[in-house]
Parts: sequence; C-alpha cells; structure tokens
Amino acid sequence: MLISSRPMRLLDHSYSTAKENLAFEEWYFQHFEEETLRIWINPSSVISGKHQNVLAECNLHACLDLGVPVLRRISGGGTVYHDSGNVNFSFFRFVDRKKMIDYDRSLILIQDALRELGFPVEMSERHDLFLDETKISGNAQHLRSGRVLHHGTILYDSNLNDLRSTIKRNNGTFIDKGVKSVRSPISNLRAFKDLGNTDQFKSQMIDRFLSKDLKILNEIKVPLSEIEDLIQTKYNLESWNYGYSPAYEFSNEKGGWSCVLKVARGGEIIKAEVNENDVRNYEVEKVLLGKTHFYQELTRHLKTSIDNPNKEVALLQLLF
Repeated sequence: MLISSRPMRLLDHSYSTAKENLAFEEWYFQHFEEETLRIWINPSSVISGKHQNVLAECNLHACLDLGVPVLRRISGGGTVYHDSGNVNFSFFRFVDRKKMIDYDRSLILIQDALRELGFPVEMSERHDLFLDETKISGNAQHLRSGRVLHHGTILYDSNLNDLRSTIKRNNGTFIDKGVKSVRSPISNLRAFKDLGNTDQFKSQMIDRFLSKDLKILNEIKVPLSEIEDLIQTKYNLESWNYGYSPAYEFSNEKGGWSCVLKVARGGEIIKAEVNENDVRNYEVEKVLLGKTHFYQELTRHLKTSIDNPNKEVALLQLLF
C-alpha cells in the first residue's frame, strides 16, 4: 500500500555515467514539483555517504584496477557498490516535521512490489531489506526544506566479487569520526528466483508500481547545462569526493615502508612520518606536508619529486 497524501509519478530515467546520475539526483531534489519514484541503473561505481571518510570505506587500488569511480553522494548512510545488475530507486517526496525521518513510508512500496514478484523480503530494524538472512537492499535519506530524497539499492544480478573487492579495505588503519558502513551478508535476488536479465526484472518492478496507481512521468525538462555544472563543480572534484571527509589519522605498513599521516578536514596533510626500512625519509615527508591526501594530486607531486618510478609506485601503495 502506498502511504502518501499526494499522487506520485514514476520516472524510469538513467544516465550513462555515475556522475551524471548523482548530479541529476541532486538537481531533481531541488526542483521536483510532483512526488516521484525514480527507477534507475548506474554503471559500475562505488558511492559513499556524505558524512563518511571515503578512503576508509573503499579499496581504492581495486577500484583503480577495475576502472570503478569512487564518488560521494548528498545523502548519509554507508558505502554501496552499483553496477548494471543493481537497480536503484529514489523517492522524491514532500514531508512535514512529524515525518522527517520515515523510511517505512516509502520502503513499504518496494517491499510489496518484490513480494508480489515472488521474493519474500523482510525489512530490518535498520530499514534494509533482507531475503533469507542476506541483505539485498540498503537505503539512505537526504532532508532539506520540507523535501526528502530517500534512495536505495536492489541487488538483482550484481557482480558480488567486484562489490566485495571494491568496498572492503585490505590494509591500513584509519582513526576518524566519520559514519561507518555496517556490513552484512549479501546476495542477489536472481539466485533466489530468475526473472530474466536486469532490464527484464526492472520492467516487472515498474509494472508492479503502475498497478498501484503510480503514473508515468513522460516529460521532464532537464537543463543539461545545470547537470554539467554540478559535475564540473562537485562530482568531478577530489575536494568533494575525498576532501569532504572528516579529519583523520591514517597509518600503514607495506613492502618495507611505513607511514603515519594526520589529515585535516578538507584533505590537507598536516603531519607526516614516513619510514623506509625503519629509517625516517624526510624527503618524502617534505613532499607530503601541505599537500592533500588525494590520489590524483599526490600522484602528480610524487611523479615530479621522486626520481624513481619504483619508489613512486611503492609510496602510492603505502599512502592509499
């Protein structure tokens, strides 16, 4: 049953890149005039919550090897992996103060549709959806000025190997006050019941929504210049994707090297101790101090300051 005092529109709308999809989410949140359920698919990407330490939540080197971008979204919550086997839903709704935090109000619609398709999913106390004690959907919200964006994932036929390798760090220690992801056993819905490929599954989900009196939103005027502006001024920038993280301390040991970095909010390295075979390397420390703990930026500085490609590679493995 759809719990709402307003009619809701259904928008089946995806872009070809993760940055475009996140920029559209933000733009539409600011401009929607009718309550809307958006169904969409993102290409392979790691998407972290607004208040997380992104480097602590992902295996950056695995992401780089797989060509998977790491981006920060505007909602809270934990880090998720998107790909073509995962279907995303986004509710854009108007709220009053009494219903500011109300996951059930929208999530019941997703739960009911999945049950009608033969998936006996249950909602957890954390408002995730589980099937046979494995998580198939996580959710997050963004609230502002009487509007709420409630969005989540549905694992249907996702690449679980890539998911696990990209959102699980295998080295280094972070000390910070960022929001931590809560990991649970996961599975794909398709392993429980095969409804065809992901597009076919998505179409059947949409049919269930339409049967509950949602109406298709056929026309939407999206100013491409505003989407592009959001990409260029936000989602393209390491200062947003990484620098919005809280202050933290990072320590690591790898291949005879060790480091301890203190990083301010915004990403600036304010203290660095680097050892090579138990000997302080003041040359590297000097390169790091005052720089930002961003992969692309440190790659550029190390390339111009360290006249040894092997050492450069070793340091990037250590520092990230």
